[in-house]
Amino acid sequence: MVRAFLAIDLPQELKKELFSLGKTISYESLKLKWVEEENLHLTIRFFGNISENLVEKIYKKCKEVCKEIDPFELRLSSAGYFPFKGTPRVIWIGIEALSNNLFKLNDLLKKALKPLKLKENGEKFHPHITLLRVKEKTDPSALKSFFEELKKEAEKLEGKSFFVREIIIFKSELSPAGPKYTPLKIIPLKEK
Repeated sequence: MVRAFLAIDLPQELKKELFSLGKTISYESLKLKWVEEENLHLTIRFFGNISENLVEKIYKKCKEVCKEIDPFELRLSSAGYFPFKGTPRVIWIGIEALSNNLFKLNDLLKKALKPLKLKENGEKFHPHITLLRVKEKTDPSALKSFFEELKKEAEKLEGKSFFVREIIIFKSELSPAGPKYTPLKIIPLKEK
């Protein structure tokens, strides 16, 4: 069994800039867990624990879909959090698609993977890059102040764009030091 997910990796320079947001804001009193720089990505689909055989089947379906999608550009938008109501548990940077290709990719993958009967999370696709997780119940006003400050810092990165030329099936290994993501299959988008 392998814990796997499908994602778009980010350029190294962009990862560095996103990760540096954590160095610009004070948050000593809050229990936050920043995503490691090398782990920043845009998740398309989380599979959970699946067999190696199923990874192969997913890979084949993804290859077929990717032949139909031209490379595309994405742009960073503003910071936000989940859940939308109540205490934030995940703080992220939004992603804006400059064409319909990201949503087309997501829709085609959903249809192509349906016969594999993978578990569905049922939520609407909301493209984002997770920056950090709130680890425990924490002072709501301190968290609100932190988020406002982060949002202001993140505005400096708004509009930064990057090209997507491939999607990746990653293996996720959990450890006390944090997750380690290893690319299992790299699937290029349509050749021009």
